Amino acid sequence: MHDVEDVLSSGGEENWNYAVNLPERGDLVDKYTLKGSQFQLPLMEFSGACSGCGETPYFKMLTQLFGERMIIANATGCSTIWGGSFPSNPYTVSQKTKRGPAWANSLFEDNAEYGFGMFSAMKHRRQRLIKLVENYVHEAEITDDLQRSKEEIELLSLLHEWLEFRNEKSDKCTHLFDKMKPLFQSLLSLKEMKHSNLEKIWSDRDMFPKLTQWIVGGDGWAYDIGFGGLDHVEAFQANDVNVLVVDTEMYSNTGGQQSKATPAGASVKFAMGGKQQTKKNMGEIFMTYETQLLQALVEADKHDGPSFVVCYAPCINQGVRPEGLNDMFDECKYAVDSGYWPLYRYNPALLIEGKNPKEVTSFLKREGRFINLRKAHPEIADELFAKMNQDVHHRMELMLNRAAGYKSFSTKDEASVQVLFASETGTAQQVARDFADACTLSHGADAMNDIDINDLNGTTTIFFVSTCGQGAMPQNAKAFYKSLCACNEPFQEGTKFSVMGLGDSSYYFFCKAAKDIEYEMLRLGATSIHPTGLGDDSAEEGLDDGLHNWLDGIWPALQLQPPAEVPHIVPMKLEFSKRAILKDEEDRNAVSQYINSFGASSVSICELKSLSEVGHNRDFISFTLDIKDKLSYELGDALEIFPVNDPIRVAEFLHAYSSEFDEHTVLHLSHTFGITGEVSIGCLFNNILDLFGKPTMHFLQQLATFEEDKDTRLLMLNKDNLKKMTSQKGVTYADLLLEYKSAHPPLAALLAMIPPMKGRAYSITSAPSVTPNSIELCILIDTWWCEEGMRYGLTCDMLRKMQVGDTIHCRIKSGSMEPPKHDQPGKVDAVGVHQSRKEYQFLLIYQSLKLYFTLPFPVVCVGIGSGLAPHLSFLRDRVHAAEMGNDVAPFSLYFGNRFEKREFLYRTELEGIVKKHGSWFILHTAFSRDIAGKKVYVQDLVAMQEDAYLNLLERRGMLYVCGNRNLPKPLMESLKESFARGMTPSIPEINQCMADASKAVEDMYVHGFAQQEVW
Repeated sequence: MHDVEDVLSSGGEENWNYAVNLPERGDLVDKYTLKGSQFQLPLMEFSGACSGCGETPYFKMLTQLFGERMIIANATGCSTIWGGSFPSNPYTVSQKTKRGPAWANSLFEDNAEYGFGMFSAMKHRRQRLIKLVENYVHEAEITDDLQRSKEEIELLSLLHEWLEFRNEKSDKCTHLFDKMKPLFQSLLSLKEMKHSNLEKIWSDRDMFPKLTQWIVGGDGWAYDIGFGGLDHVEAFQANDVNVLVVDTEMYSNTGGQQSKATPAGASVKFAMGGKQQTKKNMGEIFMTYETQLLQALVEADKHDGPSFVVCYAPCINQGVRPEGLNDMFDECKYAVDSGYWPLYRYNPALLIEGKNPKEVTSFLKREGRFINLRKAHPEIADELFAKMNQDVHHRMELMLNRAAGYKSFSTKDEASVQVLFASETGTAQQVARDFADACTLSHGADAMNDIDINDLNGTTTIFFVSTCGQGAMPQNAKAFYKSLCACNEPFQEGTKFSVMGLGDSSYYFFCKAAKDIEYEMLRLGATSIHPTGLGDDSAEEGLDDGLHNWLDGIWPALQLQPPAEVPHIVPMKLEFSKRAILKDEEDRNAVSQYINSFGASSVSICELKSLSEVGHNRDFISFTLDIKDKLSYELGDALEIFPVNDPIRVAEFLHAYSSEFDEHTVLHLSHTFGITGEVSIGCLFNNILDLFGKPTMHFLQQLATFEEDKDTRLLMLNKDNLKKMTSQKGVTYADLLLEYKSAHPPLAALLAMIPPMKGRAYSITSAPSVTPNSIELCILIDTWWCEEGMRYGLTCDMLRKMQVGDTIHCRIKSGSMEPPKHDQPGKVDAVGVHQSRKEYQFLLIYQSLKLYFTLPFPVVCVGIGSGLAPHLSFLRDRVHAAEMGNDVAPFSLYFGNRFEKREFLYRTELEGIVKKHGSWFILHTAFSRDIAGKKVYVQDLVAMQEDAYLNLLERRGMLYVCGNRNLPKPLMESLKESFARGMTPSIPEINQCMADASKAVEDMYVHGFAQQEVW
């Protein structure tokens, strides 16, 4: 100890004055974050509590968050001794605003009622203020503005804004009042304003801020003497009060006697032989009210209703070893790590990840209240400590079950329902995993190829199956389906299933793969518990309509209640790195890991060429990519391009979303997204996450689990709301996250919720026989409209900005149409197909499960817009074959677009082929918008021209169709008309002729002589 005058004279006073006069920086950061809160000036200081007191840090943070607008009702106890022993008072005011906490102390037994009385009075006074302001604003709206001063007009504007934000739990209302205050004072100085409504409003001016009521005290008050009042206050949702209990687990202020908060086995006054009863679980009690319980302080304040926060507060009477309360921080950490003090927030929809790796006994050895019992009564201590371990483990297990608790099992083998998917683009996989998450009987979702068909025996299996190509099974289900078809031994009794098919009805083989799975399961004796569902991507509501109709029946079939919301989110495993920033090459390495994980490569653009007229509102572009030594392709393949987001838009989003991290923040991942090592957050959002994609209802359901406001959550779960926002604004994932910013998922959950960007497959225009080291694409820059204007598709938005030399991430993907072949005659199998009164021999070649065709098969290609791409590839290949001296069969190309002058793609090349190879190549074009009032489409030409009939029916050729999903159905009708006209001489009966024509068209699709690629 030193004399105070000596300390001051030695420079202490100068240092103090320097420290207290440092400028405040709190307004530069978001105070509702951990880092930002500590930039705020505490409005509780110099408490005089015991050194290392566990209570004061909680009060300090409260004042940093809400100090300028909070009212405190403090129960008698330690927190009132250090908090209000006059003339000393630790609570203070902001030097800038002169505002601070309003604090008062009540009796030990009635503090909850006392705080509730404060809240009730404040509530009625504020309602009165709101009514006065509404009346004043309404009167102003119906009277003449010309008589008002500039000050009154400005005040009315601010009052309008205050009425809009009056219930927002933030400093917004306080800031608005600060702007109003000088205007009030100026106006009220005028004589005519005396005794006016404005003066009445001014008299209640202390109600302009959105005040927050806190009822605080220790465990002696909350668990024991004051529990009755606390129970009454917390039971009603309308009571918008917040309760903070600093739990020292004993009556600290009177010397450390046992309370109902004291745990079993603690040796304290009035229980020196060790307390026999277990600790009263206040969290469990108040959970039954389904209010906003046990939340972080900010969430407690924002919740519209009673909130309850219990904080572990180490006390000097606990006898902490070995450092006493100098070790307070470590004491709290050890209590949590050991499982003694559970950290949890009550929200059944949130996943709580927790572990209890240590026995709680190791924690008990740190405190004198437990050590003393072991010394005095070791047998009793062993018994009570064992009971404590059992209670802690039971409590942790209960909470984990509650957090993920809709699942009643821990291993896959214990699940009674298995969910399998067959997915080509990832849609069926995502739907399957969403279903498995929601289904309380399922452990998860697996690709069909990962399951042995014997695992279906005696179980219930739910299949989600997409169809690819011309009715083919997706790649990750082919082996499974092959085994299923080869199996002849019936399934065991009790084998049940249901199938949900996902497809596009514009394809002839709509949901064929799903129907094939259903057929084989029924063949092997399995029981269908619910009819197969069919989700149609061409429907007005997309896949959702068929999916939801199926879901409405599958839940009762499984004897389950339909889930109200998506129940659970599995956060990404990540760690924040200590590094502040990464080099660009380190992020590029992370991107390389990501694209390599699914077999993609980076290639550069070597040529760009506009295919449509300059200034035209539809932009067709030819992209040529240098693929030498990186990719190789075959005729009929597609190129799947993986988009990247605009880094400027990403940075703007991250800054708006959170002040805790930005695009430069470094994470350490462990095989997440195929990345192991360090990567910046900006890199993940730029290259992987579909931040600016079209959001799904599933995403909104997940986001709603983080929203505390009941009305906002209901709005988020309203499907019509998402439809409305989509049609009005064309909302993205980013838009929803900022629109509902109060939900604010943490980063680990956010990375799991936003799906990765999907690749977009484009048909290749070039032919490998001609240009093996480069790939050409013909792309229409995709646009769509909402009420607010035009929007670009994600990949097209990236492509339209690219220049020669830029790189893209891409991979080769098998096209959905098998190309005509010239150089692989193979083995010919004859298959007889009887059509009407003629008999045709269709020659099919099967090689490596692919369908090949030999000359002299003619080809008819029908394409619109950029659907010309695969046909041009086939044509270029055939031109090459002809120029190499090969015999070439007839090739007819029907090409359609809107305007001949502006959109006749590859005109010079096509007309050149007609001129040079007119003996076997015919070109038909239709431009639908050239002649006003008379639209002619390619399908109209097919019906009018005879070469479709000659090449497809008489000469048994191949039909290829490529365009949007509006093309196939009218084209089929035109083919029937063409075929019927060709059959007329031999079949005079018109009805029989149309029937035979319809059968001929159908047989073309069934036997693989008609193939299509539509979007």
